[in-house]
Parts: sequence; C-alpha cells; structure tokens
Amino acid sequence: MKNIIGRTSWDKAHAWAINSKAKYYFNNETLRPEFYDGSKWDYDKCDKHTIFLSQAGYPLKGLHQVLRAMPLILRHYPDTKIRVAGADITKYSTWRDKLRISGYGKLIRHMIHQLHLDNHIEFLGPLNAEQMKQVYLNCNVFVCPSSIENSPNSLGEAQLLGVPHVASFVGGVADMMVGNEENLYRFEEVEMLANKICDIFYNDNKQVDMSAVALQRHNPQYNTKHLLDIYRQIQ
Repeated sequence: MKNIIGRTSWDKAHAWAINSKAKYYFNNETLRPEFYDGSKWDYDKCDKHTIFLSQAGYPLKGLHQVLRAMPLILRHYPDTKIRVAGADITKYSTWRDKLRISGYGKLIRHMIHQLHLDNHIEFLGPLNAEQMKQVYLNCNVFVCPSSIENSPNSLGEAQLLGVPHVASFVGGVADMMVGNEENLYRFEEVEMLANKICDIFYNDNKQVDMSAVALQRHNPQYNTKHLLDIYRQIQ
C-alpha cells in the first residue's frame, strides 16, 4: 500500500499508523445530487422539537444514547419526538419479527418501554434521497450520535441544507464541525447531548449555518477534478 486517499485528520492518522511510508492524498467527498438544488432549512417551516437520525440499525450509530438523553430533554420540551430513517429495528408483532429481531433491536425496544418513549419515537422506513431531504428540512435538529465515524455523509447533507445539528466528537467528525464546535459533545455524555439539543430548540434564531462551508467541502466539480489529479500523480 503505497498511496492512500483520505479526507480527515482521523483517517490520516490511522493511515500513518498502519504505514508511515505511504503517500497520503486528501480529497473530499461528493454527496447525492438531490442535496445540491438550493433547498434550505427554515425554522418557521420545520416541525418544532423534532430530532432526526439518519440511521440506527446497529449500535455504533448511537440511537441508545439519544434515548438516554430523552428524559432530560422531555423535562423542558415534553412534546419532543425522535424520527429515525430506516426499518423499525424494534418490530415485534409477528412470529417472523420475533425471530428476526436483533439483540440491539431488543435493547432499543426495552429502553423505549422503560423510559416511556413509545409515543416519542418513529421509525420512518427506507427512504430515498428526496424523501431523506424532506425529513431533514422538516426536523428541528439533526443528530449524529455515533460512537465512531470518519466523515458521515448524513452530517454533510444536513449541513448543505443548513439544518441545525449536533454531533458526537468521534473519528473525523470534528473536521466537519469547524465553525460549529459548540455543537460537538463526547459520545458518552448524554447530559451534554440533551443540553445542546435543548439549546437548539430554545435559540431558534442563533444557529450556525454551515451550508456555505459544506458546499465548498463537498463541491462536485472541484472534488472530481482533484481526484483525477491525484490519479495522474499516482501514475
């Protein structure tokens, strides 16, 4: 492995740890075309006190941490709801569901009941890019609560749309939050997660708009040209 293409200080450090002699090339990602049409989040049009997670199918995506934060959030905003893209991992109505449910699905199901959140969470099912965009635009805050990430596309999509967002300080996420560091939190600190979500609910007109930064980072023309330049150098 002589050449590596990456996009964050985190993957650069890990590439160096594996092979310090390899040549590292930086190149950002291009996201789905539906998110480049100029659509913009508007507080007056969003569903107030809604939290959106782009996926939660397995533990590292961190849904359980958001559930742990919910009792604190509900003290201040009792109408708060969580919307989760993807299949309902807690589904348990048929014999087939009971056979297929994962261990993590059972844990989430137990937590929802234990914390009395049955009326505060909705699994939206599989969504295409256009449907995802609408859910971003409709939410009050997007949360990326993962235990590990490099540069999550979901966070970039939320930023392109100007959606208020909170993210765990893991992997390469911090590189994507330059200019919005106040909305980073440690993965295990559910109290900080709850506090930052409540701050966003309260300060509706004081959110950092990262859309211009995200558009520069995820610029399709520049990223394509830069990638081709990298391959020419490698040749």
